[in-house]
Amino acid sequence: MDTKFKNLRNDLEDLEDDGQLDFDGGITTSSSKSGTKLANYILLFAFIATLTFYAGSRINFSGIELNPIENFVQEFNQPSEELLNGMGTWLEEMGYGALTHEELIDLRNEGVTATFTSQVREAGFPNVTLEEMVELGNAGVSASYITGIQDAGYPDITLDEIIELENAGVSTTFTRMMGELGYELTVQDLLDLERGNVTAYFTSNMLDLGYTREELTKENLVRMRNISVTHQQAERLMNERGERLTVDELIRNRISNQ
Repeated sequence: MDTKFKNLRNDLEDLEDDGQLDFDGGITTSSSKSGTKLANYILLFAFIATLTFYAGSRINFSGIELNPIENFVQEFNQPSEELLNGMGTWLEEMGYGALTHEELIDLRNEGVTATFTSQVREAGFPNVTLEEMVELGNAGVSASYITGIQDAGYPDITLDEIIELENAGVSTTFTRMMGELGYELTVQDLLDLERGNVTAYFTSNMLDLGYTREELTKENLVRMRNISVTHQQAERLMNERGERLTVDELIRNRISNQ
């Protein structure tokens, strides 16, 4: 990668980080308006509002654009020519061909930028397609989420699995903590635990009470959480009875005392 392209990449990253809108100017208002003039403005506004309401009840406005402000904001938020040119050049350098400004704008609207694409490629997916990038963008996947899951013990995870984990709400923190607790979980295990409302906090506290990982299997953790067994209940029953209840006994006790 030559110096010119490195400079382009750095400039584009700065543009994408800073965004499009940079307002240096301010709006000055005059504080010397007389009360009479202000009252006249209020009356004029009230008259226009009344007239608009009256006319609107008699005129069919279908097909007429009545929201120029929204259109202005949307147009104002469009990426700059400089950013689009830089994005297009960078994506072309990465092998995605020459893209039109319309295609680049569509990609940005889907959450895909050249910086994000580069980060995904560097995370171990050099052949990621733009269609896959759009799927990642739509799911809200970030580059840090990808590397976080990989670093938590899933270096060979696929993009489809990453999207599924993100959509299910599996966090990198939960994934890492369950690994720290000694669990070797598959992607499907993580999904099942998340959907079963199992937390690393609950699991850790149950381990602290003397339950083993052999007792606290994925299935048993989900069974307990499905009927709202808590570690506080388990500890209270253990203190009352002088012994630790089995998982099945905890579940039966919870069912009997709902």
